[in-house]
Amino acid sequence: MIQSLQKAVSILEYMKIENREYSISEISENLNMPTSTTHRILNTLINCDFITKDAKSHLYKLGPGLISLGTAAALNISLQSEAKPILESLSHKSLEDSFLAIKSGNYGVVIGKAVGSHTLKVIENFGREIELHKGAIRKVILAYQSDEFIEKYLSTELDSYIDKSVNKKELEEELQFIKQNKYCVSYGEYIANTAGIGAPVFNYQKEFVGSIGIVVPYYRFQNNETDLIEAVVEASEKLSYKLGYYNPKGHQTN
Repeated sequence: MIQSLQKAVSILEYMKIENREYSISEISENLNMPTSTTHRILNTLINCDFITKDAKSHLYKLGPGLISLGTAAALNISLQSEAKPILESLSHKSLEDSFLAIKSGNYGVVIGKAVGSHTLKVIENFGREIELHKGAIRKVILAYQSDEFIEKYLSTELDSYIDKSVNKKELEEELQFIKQNKYCVSYGEYIANTAGIGAPVFNYQKEFVGSIGIVVPYYRFQNNETDLIEAVVEASEKLSYKLGYYNPKGHQTN
C-alpha cells in the first residue's frame, strides 16, 4: 500500500512539471513504471479528481481535486516557521550565522536567524533595516522587484558603501546577474572585512518572497567560497520547495 502511494505521488510530481496533458506511455517510460501499474494508479487518482482523462485523446492532466488541497496547504504555510529548520541546517553546514530577510519599503529586514558554531560573529540583528543595495542578502531582494520599482530605486541618491560610492550601472548589471544565476556575493558593503552570500526564495505561485543567506568574515569566505555559495543556494531551494515552489530546471530537495 505504501509503495503504491509513493508511486502515485511520483506521478503527480512528474505531471506538475509542465501545464499540459500526458500519455500513459510517457508517464510510464519517464518514471520507469510498468504500464499496467501506471494505468491502475491513474484510475485511482481519477476517482479522487486528482487526475482527469480526455475521452477523445486519452491523455491525462492534473485535476481540480488538487486545487482545494493546494489552497489549504498554502494557508497553513508560514515563511518563518518553514525557514527555521533550514536556517539551522545552513548554519550547521556553513558554521556561520544564517539569515532570512524580506522587503520593507526601500529596505531589507531580517525576520529569521540561526546561529553557527564560529565564535567570531558578524552582527546582523532582527528588525534592522538596511538599504536594499547593500549586501548580498538584500541585493537579492532588490533584484526580484518590478522593473518600475528598480528604476525608481536607482533614480534616487543611494547611500555609499563603506569604502566607495555606488556605481549605478554596475549595480544594475549585478541585479541582472542575480536574476540569471539566482545568487549574489558581496564584499564589505556595510560591514567591513566581510563577504555576504544571498539567494532568492519563491512560493507556490512562483512569487519571490524573501532572501536567505550568510554574512562571513572575509578570511573565512576566501578559504571556503565555493562550498559556502553552494550551501546557501541549496538552502534557498529547499525553502522554496517547502513553500510549494517547483522549478523543473532546478534542484528540488525534500
